[in-house]
Amino acid sequence: MVTGAVVLLAVLLRLSETVTVCYLGSWAVWRPDAGKYDVDQIDPFLCTHVVYSYAQISETSWEAVPLEPYYDLCENWGLCAYDRFTALKKVNPELKTLLSVGGNAKLMSEVSADPLKRQSFVSSAVSLAKNHSFDGLDSDWMYPGDENGSPEDKENYILLLTELREALVKEQLLLTAAVSLQKPVIDLAYDIPAMSAVTDLLILRGYNFHGTYDTYTHHHAPLYGHPEDTGNNLFLNIDYGVDYWVSGGADKNKLVLGLGTFGICWTLDSLSDTGYFASATQAGEPGPYTASLGILGFNEICEMQRDNEWTVVLDPDMNEPYAFYTENKIWCGYEDALSMWVKGQYARSQGLAGVMVWSLETDDFSGSCTGRPYNLIRSMTEGFLDLPFSTPVPPTAAPETTPEPLVTPACSEGDYYLEDIQCDRYWHCVNGNAIPGDCSPGLVWDMAVESCSWPENVDTSHCVMPGEDTTTTTPVTTKLTTTSTTTTELTTSPAPKPECDIEKNYFISHPICNQYWWCLSGEAVLGTCYGGLLWAQNSHACLPAAEANPVDCTMA
Repeated sequence: MVTGAVVLLAVLLRLSETVTVCYLGSWAVWRPDAGKYDVDQIDPFLCTHVVYSYAQISETSWEAVPLEPYYDLCENWGLCAYDRFTALKKVNPELKTLLSVGGNAKLMSEVSADPLKRQSFVSSAVSLAKNHSFDGLDSDWMYPGDENGSPEDKENYILLLTELREALVKEQLLLTAAVSLQKPVIDLAYDIPAMSAVTDLLILRGYNFHGTYDTYTHHHAPLYGHPEDTGNNLFLNIDYGVDYWVSGGADKNKLVLGLGTFGICWTLDSLSDTGYFASATQAGEPGPYTASLGILGFNEICEMQRDNEWTVVLDPDMNEPYAFYTENKIWCGYEDALSMWVKGQYARSQGLAGVMVWSLETDDFSGSCTGRPYNLIRSMTEGFLDLPFSTPVPPTAAPETTPEPLVTPACSEGDYYLEDIQCDRYWHCVNGNAIPGDCSPGLVWDMAVESCSWPENVDTSHCVMPGEDTTTTTPVTTKLTTTSTTTTELTTSPAPKPECDIEKNYFISHPICNQYWWCLSGEAVLGTCYGGLLWAQNSHACLPAAEANPVDCTMA
């Protein structure tokens, strides 16, 4: 019965050939300054599926309940984030919105082991999704069978997912599950064929292979193993994990490779060793937005590298960068645009359904640092679509602007929206309180659908477009300036691509001092050093000019 329903569901919901799943950590709305991220900042056309994280489990009723009712719901003068999230479909009707449920491993273990608790959880989760117009549910359990659970978790998880799936199919809703790529976790947690059969998509977490629980540095999301990996480290990479799922019986057409827009960071014990396996017994300092020991969002790393002289290193044996800063001895392994593109290409080459990112709010979502909003996510998708890698032109410096005074409108009782003089802003009136909102870069507020939309779909004659002078009484109609996504072109003839040996990865110097060629599986990919750094061929790193010692090249 479930098998037939699965086929019907796939037809009805038209899972696209190319899947891009993007998670939202809803708590980012409380972050300070440029780290703040609200639902209305999501670009509805960036991803095919967006996942709201998350709904939790009640310890008394065993029901799925909102994590933050004030933010998630409209009740009791709440901020309506669930409904604003699913309203993104008014702008892009092809978008699928899902609600992630679970989170607490101990409670998930208890729920899955008890038929009555499963029933309570399943019925409440499906109702929550239906009542707020979600297109399905995403199961979040990190991880069955660990110290917070029991040995029976693997079997019980299938029971829970099966009952959840049967209830969702009746409502023509999707079921996805986020799972580990680490062999020790997979062996304890998952019945691979059963997991594959009962879900629409299996989202493979291709990150957190290493963490600050290790006392040495390593990249947390290596595509392949490091040459010096031994023991269990041999299993801790994306390629091994993907192969383990496929060889274990998973359907490739349901597998989505998950990548991270964040770095795992250590504090080096000494600056005498700054490479892989360097001694590091403490986590890195928290960042200004994420405020968590040992973790920095890409937006934080990008801003720190822009404003300070970090050393960025590209190990020719690896496919992702790491960087360190001598002032506080922080060392971070993270993804950049090129490594995301490479991993998107990898997912395509393996015949997977698509790619996923955790998460929207730690990418450079404004484009203020890299020159293109959501540069990592866009690069990841371009890699999967087999589009050429492109390097957007970054801003020369962070713009210095004087914020305009906020004129708060008067709101009467009730829940409704008001327009703002700025086309990309709006006000959400919630029982007398006016709450300001901003659209994602490139979008403007559309009062007709009460959501952000493309400028060409909206009458903007009554408001001021981004970048225009708000002191003018009549807005001047101008074209919206878009950021270039092509590699910087010089007035001189571009350097010809070198031929690359397909047998290994390595670097070739470029005639422009802040650029280099990276030979990846026979293809020469152009890389660029930013923030005033220059390419140092001997170190395979972007370094300050005094340390790079460039020769036989010209400054751009």
